[in-house]
Amino acid sequence: MKITEAKVSAHRLPPSVPWEDATNKVDGLEFIVVELFTDTGLSGTGFTYTVDIGGSSIKALTEDYLVPLVIGMDPLCYEQIWSKMQRQSRRLGTGVNVMGMAAIDIAVWDLIGKFYGQPLYKLIGGAQDSIPAYISEINLKAQDSLNDILARVEGYMSEGYKAVKIKIGRPDINEDIERIVRIKQLLGKSGQLFVDLNQGWTAHDALVKASQLDSLGLGWIEEPILFSDVAAHKQLRQTITTPIALGESLHSRSQVLSYLQAGAVDYVQVDVAFIGGITEWLKIAHLADVFGKKVAPHYMMELSLQLLCGVTNSFMLENVIGGSFTELGLLEEPITVKNAVGVPPDRPGHGIIFDRKALDKVKLDPVSIRNQFSGGSK
Repeated sequence: MKITEAKVSAHRLPPSVPWEDATNKVDGLEFIVVELFTDTGLSGTGFTYTVDIGGSSIKALTEDYLVPLVIGMDPLCYEQIWSKMQRQSRRLGTGVNVMGMAAIDIAVWDLIGKFYGQPLYKLIGGAQDSIPAYISEINLKAQDSLNDILARVEGYMSEGYKAVKIKIGRPDINEDIERIVRIKQLLGKSGQLFVDLNQGWTAHDALVKASQLDSLGLGWIEEPILFSDVAAHKQLRQTITTPIALGESLHSRSQVLSYLQAGAVDYVQVDVAFIGGITEWLKIAHLADVFGKKVAPHYMMELSLQLLCGVTNSFMLENVIGGSFTELGLLEEPITVKNAVGVPPDRPGHGIIFDRKALDKVKLDPVSIRNQFSGGSK
């Protein structure tokens, strides 16, 4: 089997509900979709994404540079394909290049699944047939009241959820504490509450403020400090008992290894689109397992579902309100979480089938972006 042709497209649309956290207000999600065609008639679909910025750059890099590298290659030889793309793009560092690589790599694995007639999660290990899920909110608007968030949590609980993640990082930590305490009361002893800072604290603030949260029984504190500061995370981890989760802002295996070796992370959350695709994600999942850590991948619900069911050290599936392909109306066949449990589709490959007409309606227009972009970071 040989790859004979590829098509690359870019798309931009807002989350289906407004997103705002301690450091960013999201105006648009940008998806880059790659279709690989082979001489057997089989085709595979891959994708990557950015938040607000860079989609046109990733499309151009993928289409102009990465795709030509893989034409003529056998998709069953996924390690050869990944290594070739990495070697030829390594001068760009890590970030945009691995995000483009991810789209091709995911398409390759979709092809492999279709070639063997197996769903992705079975190809990569088939550790389990389902995975528990938690609700993940991106809602830290100033006008969002305590009663508002409590009402939403009640709604999640009515859908079967016992685990919820909220954004924190208000200027007054007492507001965060009040929300945490009240939500935990609502969830009850069997519930779990996770909090996410999106790197909103300085290293010094984290030592002070995380200590104030340490007795509240949180499941984890996520991305409390700047993602690149391993030493500060290590110091914080040695100071508090609450677990630390991170990884969505990391783009390489070596970055993850630095955190694991430092004992600075408890839950590894690398994003399959940001880390270079399934080939690299699997290596990181197994690496985390060696260190006795569980994986809880960031975002990409429909694909993370397959990944988590494939490996033994999976924790929970993140179901981000307003961000799944299904909620965005981009799939021909919706993939949903029911009663807080995700079950991967049994279709060969990753099972994600895009609605082409829906994608065409939200094609990314570089000229429009150029004239309107103002950025969402605070």
